[in-house]
Amino acid sequence: MGRRKSLSIGGVHTRFMATVPRGLLRYYILELLSGSPMSGSEIMDTIERESGGLWRPSPGSIYPLLEWLRERGYIKEVKTNEVGVKKYVLTERGEEFLKWHREVKNFLKKSCKFFTPYFLELKHSGLEDYGFSELKNSIRNFMERLVEVEILITRNPSKEAVNMFTTILNEASMKLEDLKKSIEGGSSG
Repeated sequence: MGRRKSLSIGGVHTRFMATVPRGLLRYYILELLSGSPMSGSEIMDTIERESGGLWRPSPGSIYPLLEWLRERGYIKEVKTNEVGVKKYVLTERGEEFLKWHREVKNFLKKSCKFFTPYFLELKHSGLEDYGFSELKNSIRNFMERLVEVEILITRNPSKEAVNMFTTILNEASMKLEDLKKSIEGGSSG
């Protein structure tokens, strides 16, 4: 999570708990390690400094994640002159993984800006009693698959893949249009 911080917005002083989207820390660590070797404490210090003190990941978040990344071959430990200090760098596999994250980030910046305000609004609209967490998970999974397939088709274009992707999206659009009409008509099914 994060630590409680104070923030002044428009003269109003407020306290909040910083929350971080799932997966952001992994991406952030990869970005940091792409620049130079770093230890876990250096990563925590850098994130705190770059966030203006609003977010300092805990050791319980950083060290298990570093181990997870190392076990999967995305980072490796490098020797240092400091006793008891482990520093890490990206491996070739880690660079590829980071490249993939950057492509997804760029795609979302260009193509999906309009989704953010919509989902922020839904978050506070009282839908929790109606299965909103399941809806939110479904939307997230759909968007992840949409972005992944778009990137794969861009990397390896084929007529068959483009046609299949188009068919799936058209079918989903028609089903959503049917649902919209059903809801507008006062029916829920």
